[in-house]
Amino acid sequence: MSNEKKYQVRNQKILDTAEKLIKHKGYHHFKMSDISDELEIAKGTIYNHYRSKEDLLFALIYPKLKHFRDELRQIVGANHSFEETFRIAIRKAIESEYHQFLLLTFSDVAVLFQEKNQKDMELIQGEIIQEFKNILILGINEGVVKGDISVDFLSYQILSALNPLLHSLLVIETAKMTHDDFVKQTTELLLYGIRKG
Repeated sequence: MSNEKKYQVRNQKILDTAEKLIKHKGYHHFKMSDISDELEIAKGTIYNHYRSKEDLLFALIYPKLKHFRDELRQIVGANHSFEETFRIAIRKAIESEYHQFLLLTFSDVAVLFQEKNQKDMELIQGEIIQEFKNILILGINEGVVKGDISVDFLSYQILSALNPLLHSLLVIETAKMTHDDFVKQTTELLLYGIRKG
């Protein structure tokens, strides 16, 4: 196996282990040495891959955000009606790897918007917002969505309604509703607010 391949394999093991540990301990209680202990490798090896915890968290989150953005783009391009597109998009958002990771680490991700990765995080978030705008524009063009409310405002409101804390509270912690009921009711509530008439 080439050195590059060994590096890539080790890097994936580091990422997989870090994700498991962060989900279990939380970002603030997690240490880089936890990975080296778990994988039985030198701590310096971890730092050859990631200079800081923030870089490691970014390496975990960013691909999940890109995948979510790409799924939204595929949904928009699939030629469905607005309502079907909207329902699929909300389900994909709630079931995305990004959202699932946030369910366990939500308060910890804020660090990425304050550090050196802030521009990349804002860029990918802007691209996700743009895909929600595209969905809303489809609804306006079909005459289903109110045209008198700012598409920017609605896009940000949709994203904020997908806050993982609410899902965690109602589905995971208290089991007051099933995951499918949460997705359905969230979708219906959002549609109710943006439909004409």
